[in-house]
Amino acid sequence: MAAALVAEGLTQQMRHLGFFDGQLPGSPQKQSHCAVVLYRFLFADADVIGLSEGLGWVGSVDNGMDIGIATRPSGDIGDIVEDSVEFVLLVEAGILEAQALLLCESLRCFAGAYSRCPITVVSPRSSRRPSLSTLHQLKRLNVEYLPIEIESCCPHYGPSYRVHALAHVERRPGPPIIIQIDSDTIFIAEPDFSLGTNSAAARPVDVKGMCTTGSGDPFDDYWRKACALVSVDYEHLPVVQTTVHGQAVRASYNGGLFVAKRSHGLFQRAEDILERLVAADMKSWPDGPIINTGTGALDGEATAFWGTSQAALSLAAVAGNHPVRTLPATHNFPLNHLAALAAPDTARLVHVHYHGLFSAGSAGANPVLDGTLELPAGISEWLAARLPLSEHPQQAAPTRDLPKPPRRKAILILGMHRSGTSALGGVINALGATGPKNLLPANSHNPTGYWESARLNLANDDLLASANSSWHDWRALDPQWMQSRAAERHRHKIRAVLGNEFGDEPLFFVKDPRICRFASFISSILAEMEVDTVAFLPIRNPLEVALSLKRRDGLPMAKSLLLWLRHVLEAEHQSRDMPRHFLRHEDFRTDCRRQLNHAADETGVIWPAPSSQSDIEIEKFLNEDLHHERASIEELRNHPDITPLIWTAYEILRSMAVDGESRELRAQMDLVRTIFNESCDVLAIATAEAEHLRGELRGRILDHEAVVRAHHELSLECDVIVRDRDAFLAERNALLASRSWRWTAPLRWVRGPFVRRT
Repeated sequence: MAAALVAEGLTQQMRHLGFFDGQLPGSPQKQSHCAVVLYRFLFADADVIGLSEGLGWVGSVDNGMDIGIATRPSGDIGDIVEDSVEFVLLVEAGILEAQALLLCESLRCFAGAYSRCPITVVSPRSSRRPSLSTLHQLKRLNVEYLPIEIESCCPHYGPSYRVHALAHVERRPGPPIIIQIDSDTIFIAEPDFSLGTNSAAARPVDVKGMCTTGSGDPFDDYWRKACALVSVDYEHLPVVQTTVHGQAVRASYNGGLFVAKRSHGLFQRAEDILERLVAADMKSWPDGPIINTGTGALDGEATAFWGTSQAALSLAAVAGNHPVRTLPATHNFPLNHLAALAAPDTARLVHVHYHGLFSAGSAGANPVLDGTLELPAGISEWLAARLPLSEHPQQAAPTRDLPKPPRRKAILILGMHRSGTSALGGVINALGATGPKNLLPANSHNPTGYWESARLNLANDDLLASANSSWHDWRALDPQWMQSRAAERHRHKIRAVLGNEFGDEPLFFVKDPRICRFASFISSILAEMEVDTVAFLPIRNPLEVALSLKRRDGLPMAKSLLLWLRHVLEAEHQSRDMPRHFLRHEDFRTDCRRQLNHAADETGVIWPAPSSQSDIEIEKFLNEDLHHERASIEELRNHPDITPLIWTAYEILRSMAVDGESRELRAQMDLVRTIFNESCDVLAIATAEAEHLRGELRGRILDHEAVVRAHHELSLECDVIVRDRDAFLAERNALLASRSWRWTAPLRWVRGPFVRRT
């Protein structure tokens, strides 16, 4: 009974806060549990630290009581993919070394579920083995290096070695799916290599080239003879559309990316067909034209058979009755044909075939480096740090006797949105710490600038979106997800952005309120970059923060306060292993220099800029005209939206800022965080229920509006009918009243008896 009363009271309070507009979810038992947890969040006395004794600890929501919260399955798609796929590519001395390393690194960084799959790099001829430096780097990437000696059926035709190498790998035991990839390609996102009932998957050729469009095509005779040679019915060759211009051609698949089931022996069949085509001297280009390839321009004997390896794969698929799935256009995207294609959605691009454009000696412009193709945040920076590719691999420099440079240092500004973090960033910059190269532009909300990296901002938003979150989400990020392969992709992107934004600067600051929620993740990335981190944690009255967010973003007060609580709790918790300093907002504004000198002393930071050079610059960030929202402690205490948990957290943080940290204060913050996390689980259910109800309501409103519109249209139609009727009656009455009608009455009477009756 008591739980039911509390649940009813909670329902009213939740409505007041705008979280949901119905009953607590589940059975009475579940409602009781929800009620107690929420009671601790909403109605407890200011002494939250005594909650565990006052109410009794009911345990977390995952203590065996099912209240409908989804749990992550123990398996992972990556575990399945890792055991089922093997990537295969070629490497040889020269530019192929740099290309192969770039491709393998992109697979490990950005291929998601495929990032830990086996990669086999084949060296097909002893005369062109890669350097020891390349072998060391392949080993570091956990790539199997397979040196073999291949006697090609057509040694002048380079792609023949790829066909032989794939057949060799297919004969070995290994994962059930083989993915052949050209060395001059990269992955920038997780691919889709699902086969379903198909035996293989590929993209069509980029351009027509030596394909046939059918009868009358100059290459049609070649294809008919090839089909006859290998006993394939020409009419069974499926028709596909080229990536460029969309020409319909008899199937010829792009050799840059081909997926096949190992047990079907498709690569071995392709090897056999290639050998038969070469033995029959079936040259697709007898004159050997000049062709630009990933390794440079080729002609003569090197190009006389150009396209034959792709033809062999296509014929092998048809000969074995193997259906081929057409991969999405986001795979094997031909960068060299960018100008001829519709602008791609770069956020969806997966696999890019750059055809030598990344090489130092490339005659074509690099659309990634010149800005023609803007890739997602983190990818562009990752590439820029590695391009252009050199034909000569760099040898590792001996480091035994080199002194280690001093460790660099990054200041993480860990503050909630609208907490004075921008002013703090500007002041730190004035004191000599380096800011990002690509700044978010200033606006009316922050006229002196945000001091955030626009590229890091995008990368952080991408991370949150992948974690099913956003900048205005008050829930904690799933710690399991932060250890997942999906998070690992974002780790590489963010590291590339940080490297590009701050270079080799000895002291720089990273400011984005989003990182409060994953500060330890950012810190670990910086540690990989051999950068030490310290944390500055600005603390502002949460009521002022909520008022500012309401003015800027229109967020409800209750939601803004929950956001403030989540950000400060995570920032405090995740920065405990760093040197750090808490700054009260009011102290920072009134005595900035003393506060930052104190912060520097506590964290080991040495400000590079002398005082005389920085004071004038600092003053513009402390202008009182920029301090719009103000609230006193009493206003905070008495505001109806300030819950005891928010008040307690603020009091603890103020104590840390004024009196310093202690084990007791950290323990109190741990308890506040635990209670809030439990409350969020229940609040998430209530919010989901509210969204469901709002969705139903929106649907009913739309239905009602449709009925109203239909009624209105029907009324208009009725009005038209009534007007037509009235007009007809008026005409009839006018006719009956007319003189002509009266004069012709006898005629109508005389005609009457002669009218034929039916």
